[in-house]
Formats: sequence, C-alpha cells, structure tokens
Amino acid sequence: MKNFYKLLLIVLFIFGTTSVQAQDENNPWQVSFGMHAVDQEADTATSITEFFDVDANWNISSPFSMFSVSRYIGSNLSVGVGMSFNSISKYATGFEMSEDSEYHTVDLMLKYSLGNALDWGAWEPFVGVGPGSTWMADENWMTGNLSLGINYWVNERWGLTFQTEYKHSFDDGVMDEGGSMRWSAGVSVKLGSTDTD
Repeated sequence: MKNFYKLLLIVLFIFGTTSVQAQDENNPWQVSFGMHAVDQEADTATSITEFFDVDANWNISSPFSMFSVSRYIGSNLSVGVGMSFNSISKYATGFEMSEDSEYHTVDLMLKYSLGNALDWGAWEPFVGVGPGSTWMADENWMTGNLSLGINYWVNERWGLTFQTEYKHSFDDGVMDEGGSMRWSAGVSVKLGSTDTD
C-alpha cells in the first residue's frame, strides 16, 4: 500500500495543477486503475462505524488490482465497465471459509457527473448504478451496484479517483444478507480530446 501512495504522490508532482475539464464530448474516454478493499460484512444490521472497521472487515488488494474504462454519452452521463480481483480472508459472519478465496468482479456502470451542478473546481463528484457479476470460491452471483465517488483532476488529463460502492447480492445463499462494500482509490486519465491549440 505504501508503494501505491508513493505512486499517487509522484503523479501529483509530475503533472502539477493546470486547467481542469470534466469528462465530456472533448474528453470522452476515462481510464482508471488502482487498488480496492472488499468488506463482506455489509448487511442490513451493519452500523456506520462497522463499515470503516478496516482491521476486522476489509480485504485489501494489491496495487493495480482494478481497472475501468468509461465513455461520455452526453448530459453528464457516462457508461463504463470495470474489472477487479482480490483475495478474501475476512468473511461475513456465518459465511466463513477455511482458506482464502480468490475474488473477481466484472461490473457495468451508468455514471452521472455532479461536477457542473456543484461546481467544486477540480473536484468532480459522481454517482453510479449498474449490474455486476462476482466469482468467489467456485461460486458466482449477480449484483446490483450503487456507487458514490469523486474525481480530483490534477490537470486536464490526469486525476485521482476515490469511490465507494455497495454491491447487493441477488443470491443470499452465497453472501451475507445484503451484499458487500467496495472501497477504491486509483489514478484516472482522460483520452480522446479533439481540442487543438
């Protein structure tokens, strides 16, 4: 994790602060990569403080264990797909396994940018919704995902992205009653600009 934080600081140092643009028709593609944590103890009985109990509940991945790409489609909306992998050793109560389990996800997301509405400068909050599929311990199940995140645009191309996501499981036989939380941090780059100087 320390190496990942160093990478983020290097990106900030190299690119500095210049003019900032949100993902739009001039910068339609956003590619993000980074690390994430999975909390499988997320159900209807979970208190707010338990969501942030890192030592007890978070399965933290290695750097560069998640990747996503999205494309702007108009009216502050983008559509994208993301993939991630992790190793689960902290299970939901009552769903423990005797050894660590490989964990993989593929998710679609319709993302709505709140950057224009809130006008926070380089900070661009967003919300997202979409379906997903998860594989763990020879099982797989569908999820419905709700996301809340924020981009911090260091310049017109590069930024940092922080996101939290609730993944509701449609198979209660595999997961705890409800689903899981995923917390992520990464680097984002916007591609495809048609602007010329």
